[in-house]
Amino acid sequence: MTHATQGGTMPQNSDGFYQESDHGLTLTARTLPGGDRRTYLCLAGEIDIASSAVLSKAVDWLTALGPVIVLVDLAELTFACSTLSNFVVRVRQSMPDDAELILWRARPATEWMLRVTDMATIATIRDEAQ
Repeated sequence: MTHATQGGTMPQNSDGFYQESDHGLTLTARTLPGGDRRTYLCLAGEIDIASSAVLSKAVDWLTALGPVIVLVDLAELTFACSTLSNFVVRVRQSMPDDAELILWRARPATEWMLRVTDMATIATIRDEAQ
């Protein structure tokens, strides 16, 4: 199955699973069962300006999907710069106004960066998913 997006496609298998890697970042996207457009994103490795193409595809896909909840797992990020904050803002802008964006399991340095850049005003930051 392929989900069309404004800037390209995010091919997924029949389980709604997609994975792409580039420049030290692996992004895994999965639509969760239930038909309510809940989405799980996992970012692993290093996120910097070189990761922009992978991140842009994910934002385009989310725009087309219109999820009600996006859960972004940050546990496997080993480095994150302001590109992560820019990505979070773009994800939030791609979602319906009443949708929820959750950032969870960030390592201490990543969580510090999210708090310093005030991402808590547009997303919920959690240690563990509920």
